[in-house]
Amino acid sequence: MDERPVALITLASGYVGPPLARLLAASGLDLVLHLPSDDSAMVVSGDGGPVVDALGALGASVEIVTDVDLRTAEGNQAVVDAALSRFGRLDAACFVTGSIITGKFLGSTLAQWDKLKSVNLDMVFHALQAALPPMVAAGRGQIVVFTSATGARPEPMVSLYGATRAGANALVRAVGLEHAKFGVTVNAIGTNYMDFPGFRAATGADDPERRAVIEAQVPMRRLGTMDELAEFTAVLLDGRSRFQTGQFFSYSGGWST
Repeated sequence: MDERPVALITLASGYVGPPLARLLAASGLDLVLHLPSDDSAMVVSGDGGPVVDALGALGASVEIVTDVDLRTAEGNQAVVDAALSRFGRLDAACFVTGSIITGKFLGSTLAQWDKLKSVNLDMVFHALQAALPPMVAAGRGQIVVFTSATGARPEPMVSLYGATRAGANALVRAVGLEHAKFGVTVNAIGTNYMDFPGFRAATGADDPERRAVIEAQVPMRRLGTMDELAEFTAVLLDGRSRFQTGQFFSYSGGWST
């Protein structure tokens, strides 16, 4: 059995996935990367690929998982099983979850509500149910679930999104406290005002004038970077810091607490 610790990252081809994978590989962890099917060709070719080769140069062995639906129990179990099958262990897991829908509450539809429950709540529930058993059995483990800072600050026009994110934050915190005695930490990171393509496209922040308006809403007067977020997240996954669990960390430049 490989003695290197193993970390799982879902939706690893975007958002915080690439810089986080690099940091964890440099810290001595092997990796299981879940990639959406339509992204896999960009990072994996033949026996390797740009991402696999770069992480391998840092000393990491990498297992790639595609074609799973993380809204289901089966999909989450598949990515956990991939770690156990390849490496025989799972020491850390980072679950990127959720989707945003905005609009007036009375204009929202049942289909929108069902979708947000699926991606903002069900994904978290299934992720925790899959990752916790092997960690509890091993007496160690670290889990980070990405949610949203809107779950800590109610706002008009995002009632459905904020409510489901708040529910996810509460679930993570309670589960973290419940499993602390087993040596497993479970924490949530809720972001907002991050400089990545999804946020810029949703807010129009690629336009300099619009970006200035958006940044004025942030106490720190700028957007956060993915490299910063990866550094913050890595500390909760790589074994350096194990004395915090059941926490929600707002990573939003002071916008919510």
